[in-house]
Amino acid sequence: MSIWSGLFIAALLLSLNAFFVAAEFSLVAVNRASIEAEAENGNSQARRVRKLLQNLIVYLSGAQFGITLSALSLGFVAEPTVAKILTGGDEHSGLSVFLAIAIATALHLVVGEQIPKYLALAAPRKITFLLSPIIQIYGKLFYPVVAFLNYCANGVVNKLGIEPKSELPASHTLGELEHLIETSGDEGVLDSEEVNLLRRSIRFTGKTVADVLVPRVEVCAMQKQDTVEKLVDLSVKTGFSRFPVFGIDLDDIQGVVHVKSLYKFPIQTRSGLSVEKLMTPVSTVPETRDLDDVLNDMRQNRNQLLVVADEHGGTAGIVSMEDVLEEIVGEIGDEYDQIEVRTRAEGLGSTIISGRLNLYEVEESTGLKVPEGPYETIAGYVLFRLGHVPEPSEIIEVDSWKIEVVAVEGLRIANLRIVSPSSSTTRSI
Repeated sequence: MSIWSGLFIAALLLSLNAFFVAAEFSLVAVNRASIEAEAENGNSQARRVRKLLQNLIVYLSGAQFGITLSALSLGFVAEPTVAKILTGGDEHSGLSVFLAIAIATALHLVVGEQIPKYLALAAPRKITFLLSPIIQIYGKLFYPVVAFLNYCANGVVNKLGIEPKSELPASHTLGELEHLIETSGDEGVLDSEEVNLLRRSIRFTGKTVADVLVPRVEVCAMQKQDTVEKLVDLSVKTGFSRFPVFGIDLDDIQGVVHVKSLYKFPIQTRSGLSVEKLMTPVSTVPETRDLDDVLNDMRQNRNQLLVVADEHGGTAGIVSMEDVLEEIVGEIGDEYDQIEVRTRAEGLGSTIISGRLNLYEVEESTGLKVPEGPYETIAGYVLFRLGHVPEPSEIIEVDSWKIEVVAVEGLRIANLRIVSPSSSTTRSI
């Protein structure tokens, strides 16, 4: 074989190798969801690519077969051709053979492997659309060979107790989606607000009413015999507009009253009017019910407030539409809400937080990752660790972090100080 013939065949084999490498990586890297959407919108190229992706393993095997065949043939042709160029004849020395192998290998790796791989990963959609007609024809021509090789490989895999798959999984777990969102935030594709919103939306799935309810000890309620004057006073004092109405005690909640219901009655008839005349029926949900189901029910039935029942039939607390939505969008406030400082940075790695923060909110605001257990809030974790209602200034440690009790209201831990390991001192209020 002449030098020119050898160079031509080597270049052809190198191009084939590059084609198969680009085909393999572009098929793996292309965005399947985007291809599916374009195919549904009538894009013929996307429909062709979708067919390839639906039988991906076969086409990947075909690409691997092409890469192997072209690489072996390239080595067979390129080595003697390059050796002839180096020596100027058919006599080859050990050094010329070594140099020929080195040059042929370098060309194969750079031109036949790395460059097409980088191009396919940089623009998988464009490369896949460009190569898909040839990939489809090649797949049909060599299908018997590829099918036989796949059959042999599947037999070995089955012997190992693994079920072969014909295509890559297109879906992601919630954990994988959250990781993708965080990665997009780190790379600047999403801003911090978008990351937090998407992360909250993902974590919303699987949460129950118990995760968001206002606990019984914090419920502001009225007896059905209370007057509208007390309703107005309580609304001004708390900033709330809706209140549960009970008979004997909080385990006997019979309805809910809204301040605006006063407007149904003329001013001269309001004096001495009881809230029992204003209240409307209220529904009850178990604290174990999924939040997404509760949200759907509240929207369909136009409920703004629900009573939450515990497993013993008592009242565990209440939950409002606002409480549920805040799990997705964060804190919702208006001009009538009393401002509650849930987190306040003190500097030097020290942060004051509300005891009502759940474990995710604690990690998000301070960086402290609290072990999971039979508790929902950071206050619950402190009570679990101590085994008693603490006094202010009591401290526990978690992986070199310090949690100091700042304020206790009755039996409830109101505020805590979180001190990171990087902070050398714990300051007191």
